[in-house]
Amino acid sequence: MIVRVAPLAVPEEVFLRDTDRKRVKKGLLGGSEERIVFAKTIFLPYLDFTYRFPTEKGLLSKQIVITEGRSTMLALREANLGFDPRLVALAPMLVDMEEDSKSVVSGVDSTVLVSERLAELTNLLRDYEVQSEERLKQYEALPKESPARESLKENIEFLRKTKLLRWKMFADGLQLPSRFDLDKLELLDGTLFYMPFFIAKLSRGGERRYIVWNREGKEDDTIADELTKNHKFRDLIETHVLS
Repeated sequence: MIVRVAPLAVPEEVFLRDTDRKRVKKGLLGGSEERIVFAKTIFLPYLDFTYRFPTEKGLLSKQIVITEGRSTMLALREANLGFDPRLVALAPMLVDMEEDSKSVVSGVDSTVLVSERLAELTNLLRDYEVQSEERLKQYEALPKESPARESLKENIEFLRKTKLLRWKMFADGLQLPSRFDLDKLELLDGTLFYMPFFIAKLSRGGERRYIVWNREGKEDDTIADELTKNHKFRDLIETHVLS
């Protein structure tokens, strides 16, 4: 089976050399030497998808214009890293590669996963709204001299800021207006492509850590942190690598 992949811009030998340098440096600083459990290039699945939504144009005579957009996302249920429209620019660089089960992680090849992410966000935003309304009722019901009012006020503000942040992360990833009804977003189609990451697992005693390099030779802390914190994602990658 042939898959479309973004090629490495840096030879694997460079990743191996830099990983070993970090291993040695950590050993010198930490007092004992780390060992490399595995270090290899893994191709993670990304979905390149298109969508459209209505927007209002014009200051006086409002007109509805259908706007189309395009973005990408990691096509795995085990990890949610949000949407990244920057990767769309890689489309002209993609090349054909014969799929290798030892290096290519299969992904969800449809916009179903995008729909699931949208549903999760909708429920999350609704939950923040319900919590805010409940806290506001409690706040208004308390006498002004009650010390609990200040705590509730801080909690309401925290929920408001958290909701705005989550919405901004989502809206930026799909380049949506600041005020938008998610029910009006229409998904069109999507195709899978694969991004190479050089992933190394290092171990010393009972400790472990991950070093991840992207295709351009820069460390990817997002993937490394996800491997550290997300056991589902970690198990998927490690089972795949060590099979």
